[in-house]
Amino acid sequence: MHIQCTKTMLDYIKPELTEHNTDNDIYAWHAHFLKRSGKNLLVLMHDLSRFTVVFFGVKKSHIKELYPMISVGVMNAMMDAGIPLEMMGAYMERQPQALSFNKTKNKTLVARLNKAVEMADHKLGVDGYHPDSIEQRHASLFCNDLLVCEDNYKVCYYPKEKLREYLELFLDK
Repeated sequence: MHIQCTKTMLDYIKPELTEHNTDNDIYAWHAHFLKRSGKNLLVLMHDLSRFTVVFFGVKKSHIKELYPMISVGVMNAMMDAGIPLEMMGAYMERQPQALSFNKTKNKTLVARLNKAVEMADHKLGVDGYHPDSIEQRHASLFCNDLLVCEDNYKVCYYPKEKLREYLELFLDK
């Protein structure tokens, strides 16, 4: 998976940067990191579908195990969104065996990521967070059930449905 990070995320995890063409890449994600209530909030957003995965309470020790944490979080978010197991399994099976990182791609994707962060932060502020897990599945599900729009509200969709469409295309290859 290739994760394009905001400056605060890059400063926190301090990864080695890798140039990677992520146009139409089903394994391209954007990530943002911020502090909320003295804990770290990490929001991942799929570039093509705006599918969101939310983690709260991330510590430095989690950064060492970032790949399995993200893989499990993505899988659980897909399961919660009703993605069929065979699609989910094919996506996880074919994913790159390591994470690569780079700076954010463009202002449009950063604006979309900021909107996802805003929605996740709102959900955690209203309903609270689940202290027994860093994965905040209720916040991820909330973000993925919201209608999102592009091109000045000419194109609107639900992130979980858009991800399903991309997975269907991906499996047809």
